[in-house]
Amino acid sequence: MCADPYFIVKEVEILEFDKENFKIRAVGRGEEFDLDKHPQGTEVKAITYSNMQVHDNDNRHDVYVIIDI
Repeated sequence: MCADPYFIVKEVEILEFDKENFKIRAVGRGEEFDLDKHPQGTEVKAITYSNMQVHDNDNRHDVYVIIDI
C-alpha cells in the first residue's frame, strides 16, 4: 500500500484478491497522523510470508501474517 507517510489507515476496501499470488488491490481510508493521538512504538521490518494464512469465508477473506519488528 502506497500512501503519504503521515497517513493512518482505519478502513481497507478490497478491490481485487488473488490468493494464488498473494496480491491484493485495495483502497485505504483513514486520517492524517497526529502524534498526540497515534503513539509510536517500533518500526515494522518485514512481513513473514512463510506462515501466511488465508481463510475464505462467506463474504470476506481473512489474512493472517507475522510482522517482524
